[in-house]
Amino acid sequence: MAGIVHSYLQVRATGPTRYPIIPDGTQALFIGIDSVRIGGANTQALDIPIPRAGDYFGIRFYPGALHHFFKLNLSEITNQMVDSRYLTCNDSAELCDRIYDRTDFIQRARICEDWLLRHFVPQAPSKSDLAMQLIYLSFGNIRISALAEKIGASGHHLNQLFRQRTGLTTKAFSRIIRIQRVAKALHENPKCSLALSAELGFYDQAHLLNEYKRHLLSNPHSIFQRFSSDFYNTEHL
Repeated sequence: MAGIVHSYLQVRATGPTRYPIIPDGTQALFIGIDSVRIGGANTQALDIPIPRAGDYFGIRFYPGALHHFFKLNLSEITNQMVDSRYLTCNDSAELCDRIYDRTDFIQRARICEDWLLRHFVPQAPSKSDLAMQLIYLSFGNIRISALAEKIGASGHHLNQLFRQRTGLTTKAFSRIIRIQRVAKALHENPKCSLALSAELGFYDQAHLLNEYKRHLLSNPHSIFQRFSSDFYNTEHL
């Protein structure tokens, strides 16, 4: 599942709480003891309510990778959480039962992988996959006209394909990748100067901060405080 499944994760809540999601272009399955929910790509940070104490499991997919398992138009669920009926499969309840028959994280991850393999359909790279690769390589700093020219498609057609696969336009995805780069730079070096805004793909420091607050709904200091608590140091694989 390399390059398709980003990670498996598990959260243990001691009571009702909220779990934060940062926009990064990924989609996810959120698995509770009696339900599976699908999270589309987000353009802003949001909190997912956890209603009660217990273990909650998740599968994060690289942007657009859900199309390897299900025929979906992910533009339909951007900034949304929907129930398992959206997947048009009839074995999501079985997945819940099998996961919660186990308590070990590794065993739960293997159950998820087995379930995914049942639905896996290999696909050749598409134009939207190539566009995504170019956006990543440029850290989100490629003009959409140049991107469309490299792909060999009109900007309009490329955006249609890209939105269906990822839930985001090429421009929105590029913005998120730029913000991810800023967040990573600040996380690795808290003393990193925001004066490097041009190097990170922004006109100036004000532009950088405005985009940061637009997507993460917070300033850099506050967002890192929020994720420094033990609750958010979840198990990952």
